[in-house]
Amino acid sequence: MKKENMAMLCDFYEFTMSNGYFKNGFYKRTVYFDVFFRKVPDNGGFAIAAGLEQLIEYIKELHFDEDDIAYLRSKGIFDEEFLGYLLQY
Repeated sequence: MKKENMAMLCDFYEFTMSNGYFKNGFYKRTVYFDVFFRKVPDNGGFAIAAGLEQLIEYIKELHFDEDDIAYLRSKGIFDEEFLGYLLQY
């Protein structure tokens, strides 16, 4: 049974923005993203972070296969160079 690709579980905003960034050469830059919360609620003294293991696993497994690219291609809104980049990611 084929494992579900979590990279495809996002809306098209991320893909269309990524396509635009790619077209403008931003794929050549190193970027960073944060996972955070703003503050401990109710002035509490501690916080429990859950889901970090799943987040790390998601990042390690981030990829796009031929079926994913075929689906994105079928929408007719992404550059072929961008789709090729995703396939090699």
